[in-house]
Amino acid sequence: MVARHLQLVLGLSPLQAGLWTIPWPLAFVVGSLLTPKIVRRARTTPTIVGGLAVAAAGFGLLVWAIEVSGPSVSVLATVVMSLGLAPVFTLATDLVVGAAPPERAGVASAISETSSEFGGALGIAIFGSIGTAVYRSELGEVAPIGIPTQALEAARNTLGAAVEAARQLGEPLGALLLQASRCSRGS
Repeated sequence: MVARHLQLVLGLSPLQAGLWTIPWPLAFVVGSLLTPKIVRRARTTPTIVGGLAVAAAGFGLLVWAIEVSGPSVSVLATVVMSLGLAPVFTLATDLVVGAAPPERAGVASAISETSSEFGGALGIAIFGSIGTAVYRSELGEVAPIGIPTQALEAARNTLGAAVEAARQLGEPLGALLLQASRCSRGS
């Protein structure tokens, strides 16, 4: 979602967007490597709760980043989210695998990984549907007058379709449609 925002809303190239997303996985690696050191000083439960709180702050920052131009706040938000989620994922997997008898550790690990992937896919489906509904609703309300119905319907499908419809419309209607699409909160 962040890469899409960087490309379609901020207008970065795929390479530029990719480079701006590099700090995110690096932060996750750093957070995962720091988790054992944190758990030596604090118990597991407070570490997980603290990680979730840090991740929530990152998600909140990401919501705010949508209103700010430029990629730096979006990148900072993903770094904060990654630093918070790294101990949560690391310790959750450790708890699941550690609770299983040694001969069943592989099965426990597989169940943990499957649950994580399923939860991620379900979250993307639910929040993606909500974001799409918000985007479609808001674009319908803020779309400039004079946009052909076919172009507006295409633009309401996805932000990528809005960029293409704006390109086909040309100036000045295309620029107006693109601005309205990029300003919708679901984008």
